[in-house]
Amino acid sequence: MTELPLAPTSDESILAAISHFFGFLVALIVWVTQKDKSHFVRFQAIQALAFDLLVSVITFLLVGCLMALTFGAMTVGVSGMAFTVNQNEPSTGLVSLFITLMTAVPFLIPCIVFPLTGIVFVARLIAAIQTFQGQDFHYPWLGKWVELYLEQ
Repeated sequence: MTELPLAPTSDESILAAISHFFGFLVALIVWVTQKDKSHFVRFQAIQALAFDLLVSVITFLLVGCLMALTFGAMTVGVSGMAFTVNQNEPSTGLVSLFITLMTAVPFLIPCIVFPLTGIVFVARLIAAIQTFQGQDFHYPWLGKWVELYLEQ
């Protein structure tokens, strides 16, 4: 017969909650100091670390892609404007498109990053509340991966 795991203590619940809520550095400190003391805290802290790492990578990729698009549009737009000025012709539709992208894309960065920040905050808040209540929280998709990692 398998034993059911004990419910986490109030200290374990608090440590797990602050790991989720306060981000990477706090989760790392909690994991380093508690990894051998509590399976519950260890799992929640490493899961919070994985979540923060994933969010950082996604944010970096999104912003990097938007910045590359901006600089690409700027390069094509400016060279297209120079070409049309030298040719004494009105700018073509393609050059106008790149000029529009050149001015619009920088405004898209906050439009993507701010909602992402809000989603991350809500996810952290839900994780912190559930672990504070002593419940075992799993981020969708990520929680199973972390469990498999810890079983190795």
